[in-house]
Amino acid sequence: MRTGVAGFQSERLKQLRLAFGMTQTALAEMVGRASGNISKWENGLQVPEVDAFQRLCEVFGVSENWLLEEQIAHHENTPFFFRSQVSTTTNAREIAEVRLEWLQEISYKLQESLEFIEVNVPHLEERNCELISDEEIEQMASKCRQAWGLGIAPIPNVIEVMENAGIVCARTLLGHLKMDGVSNWYNLDRRPYVLLVADKANGIRNRFDAAHELGHIVLHRHVSKAQYDSNYNLLESQAHRFASAFLLPSESFLREVRWPTLDTLLALKPRWKVSVAAMVRRCLDLKIINDTTTTRLWKARSARGWVKGEPLDGDFDFEKPQLLSRGVKMLIENKVLSRSQVRQLLGLPIPILESLCCLDEGYFNLPDKSQVIDMQLRTRSPRETFFSDTAEILGFPNRK
Repeated sequence: MRTGVAGFQSERLKQLRLAFGMTQTALAEMVGRASGNISKWENGLQVPEVDAFQRLCEVFGVSENWLLEEQIAHHENTPFFFRSQVSTTTNAREIAEVRLEWLQEISYKLQESLEFIEVNVPHLEERNCELISDEEIEQMASKCRQAWGLGIAPIPNVIEVMENAGIVCARTLLGHLKMDGVSNWYNLDRRPYVLLVADKANGIRNRFDAAHELGHIVLHRHVSKAQYDSNYNLLESQAHRFASAFLLPSESFLREVRWPTLDTLLALKPRWKVSVAAMVRRCLDLKIINDTTTTRLWKARSARGWVKGEPLDGDFDFEKPQLLSRGVKMLIENKVLSRSQVRQLLGLPIPILESLCCLDEGYFNLPDKSQVIDMQLRTRSPRETFFSDTAEILGFPNRK
């Protein structure tokens, strides 16, 4: 009689399948079982036998411990804010949500040995998004700039600013062109998370996507899932307005835009690192131009072929998140854990793990340069097995 693997976590299997965009039928063929077995494994009605369990680990490239480790719980009422097109498929949103949950899990595990940057993010207490005014949005964008010492000048690196405020960011490929990003306040560590999608974006677009997700974090921390579902367009519009105000503060941007034409706005693009399209929208928000002039600018932009891509788009590098990569490297370089131990601790498929941590491809396949200091390992849950009882909590060095 076959015996199932005790402690198998059904929800983790479902996460993996969704993240890889795989059907139950396709997975069943890969592990040599019926699709009905996959369904029962995911619903917790059955657990896979040893050979099937090992095959699942091989198919997805995960550690056995990871499939046996209970998920870290989070508050179910906290919405995931998606920046995507209306036609984005459910599958794309599922993949993005799972990846963000994995990002949160990685961060939470690393924080057991690392003291992350303290969260310093101004946010509204308003729970009814319909009561958030344009004036409040402008004020919150200005408040963030003040809290982070940005003044009213162009922001050199949006991702760096967000990470220095304690926001954990990642940028990864999802395989879907209509998804731009997703964000969420994680209740377990009371820290905001942002996942940016790299499938089609350029450096300019990526900056605006980051600022847009920051808008959700600042404006919509206390908005419920029910509100999100019923007011999606309003929430997106508010986050868009915030991003514009954050990247193009009225005090300084107004002084530089005397008479907005496509050419004058294009001349400002290298300085502000914002698209012409975003500047046109900002000019309308600030009432520099009226609806008639705005329509004329949109038509001229389309006639020049700028809808699919503007001039200078390729001149700006992508802003790379650094927080998690620095954390992983600190653990390894300070001989708290080896590469293989970090890999086992985090458990995810190596390509996904390297991507979410913004590590170079093949990082976890490199040999460790020196032996990890001998230390007594805790006999706790699989997640905590690799941490020492006497291990020092490492703090990130201050950035200058």
